[in-house]
Amino acid sequence: MAAFRRILYPVLLLLWSLSALETVAQSEMVRERNSLRGVDGFYLSLNIEGPASAQDALDFRRLHQDLQARLQEVGLPVWAEDRLPASERIPYLHVHINAVDAGRGLYPFSVEVRFYQAVRLARDPSATTVAATWSASIVGIASHDHLRLIPEAALGLLEDFIEDFNGVNL
Repeated sequence: MAAFRRILYPVLLLLWSLSALETVAQSEMVRERNSLRGVDGFYLSLNIEGPASAQDALDFRRLHQDLQARLQEVGLPVWAEDRLPASERIPYLHVHINAVDAGRGLYPFSVEVRFYQAVRLARDPSATTVAATWSASIVGIASHDHLRLIPEAALGLLEDFIEDFNGVNL
């Protein structure tokens, strides 16, 4: 019986600590999602970094159009570039792609999607700045003939943003 207790108590402690971590992670996800509530418009920004061989295959202009079209298709309030408000504190959705030529036709990559908006600091409410209040990311590796996986990953993360945005605004 004593051996059973020596095994049972650490297992119960481990399960309890894991459930506490899950609660913290879920709470952060709820905070990120709720930070999108009431956003009445935002700008879309795209940045692609990497060797020319990857950038050519990723086609910046087309990917930007695809992202913009998807946001508009679902009715999110995306501002056109020529109609941006004159403020450095405008909210924006930033998609950042980084690919590296690792040789042998392999390209490790990362895709980050972050929503930035003006925030006030809790310690000094008169101080405002711009910070990422929502984010999602993915890392992977693609062969040269499958670089299309990278824009697909960006569009997949965009779907996560759309789901969260609509979840608090509809």
